Amino acid sequence: MQQTMLANSSAVANSMAITAAQRQQFEEDGFFLIEDALSAEEVAAAVGVIDRLYEKYRQARNLGPHEAFQVRNIVAADPLLRNLIDHPRILPLIVDVMGYNIQIRTSHLDVRPPMRSEDTQAGLGERGSFFPWHSDAPNFGWPTVDGVIPYMEMKVGYYLTDLTQRNSGAICVVRGSHRRAQKDEQGNYIIDPADIVEVNVRPGTAMIWRTALLHCVTPNLSDHARKCLYYGYNHRWIRPSDFDHQAPEVVAGCTPIQLQLLGELGSGLQNYNGDDPLVHPVSRYWRPQEEDIPLKAWAEQRHANGKAH
Repeated sequence: MQQTMLANSSAVANSMAITAAQRQQFEEDGFFLIEDALSAEEVAAAVGVIDRLYEKYRQARNLGPHEAFQVRNIVAADPLLRNLIDHPRILPLIVDVMGYNIQIRTSHLDVRPPMRSEDTQAGLGERGSFFPWHSDAPNFGWPTVDGVIPYMEMKVGYYLTDLTQRNSGAICVVRGSHRRAQKDEQGNYIIDPADIVEVNVRPGTAMIWRTALLHCVTPNLSDHARKCLYYGYNHRWIRPSDFDHQAPEVVAGCTPIQLQLLGELGSGLQNYNGDDPLVHPVSRYWRPQEEDIPLKAWAEQRHANGKAH
C-alpha cells in the first residue's frame, strides 16, 4: 500500500483537478462521484433533449409504458449531447484519470420508466433478470492478466433524475471488482454483497468510473423514469464501438479538442494513415502527431498557467 500511496501523491501533484481522495477511491474502489457536475439549467436542457428523443422512438418502435430504452452514439443525436464530451468541469478529471491521448468509445442515453412488479422478481443482477451483472467489454472479452482486466477505458455517467431513493433504477457497482478476477471456475460472478454500492444520487451528479467494474441496475419502483447519459472514453489506438467515423454534420463546427474526442484528427485533416499511405502507411491513431491530439497542449497549458492543484 505504501508504494500505491506514493504513486498517488505523485499523480495528484501533476493533476489538474483530481484530489488525493478521489484518486485513491478511483484506484481502489473504481469510481468516485461529482455532485452538481451539471447545473439545474444543464440538467433541464439535457432532460428536454432526452424526452424529445424518447418520444420520437417510443412512437416509431411502439414502446410500452414500462419498457426501457437506450439510444447509442448520442453525440450524433443532438449538439447539446455532443457538447457534453468536453464539459469544462469534467474534462480535467477525465484527463487526470485517463491521459490526453483519448477519444469517445461510446455514448448513450438510458430511459427506464417505472417497472411492473412481475418484471422485478429475479434477484439483483441475477442471470435472466432485466439487467444482469456484467463489466463492459467487446465480444470475446478484453485480454486479462491472471483474470484481471487491464485499465482499458472509463466512463462518465450523468444522472439527471432523482435517484436518492433505493430501487429507483440506479446503477449498482461492485467496488474493487476491477482489481481482481471476477468469475469462479464455473463462470459465476464472484460478488461480496458488502461490496455492492447502489449509486443513490441527486440530479446533476456525475460518476467517473472504470467500466471493468461489475455493475447492474436496480429495478425502478419509483413514480418517475430514470434518465441518464453515459460517455465512455478509451485510448485512441482502441477502436470505438458506436461508430467508425462520425458524419460530417456531427463534426462540423467542432473545436480541435472535440474533433479528437470524436475520433478525428484534432487538426481536422483526414490523413488517418499518414502522408505516404501507399508505400509507408502509419496509423495516426497508433503514432499520433502533436497536432492530432490537442488535449496534450491543452493539458500542458493548464499546468503552465498554474491551474493544477
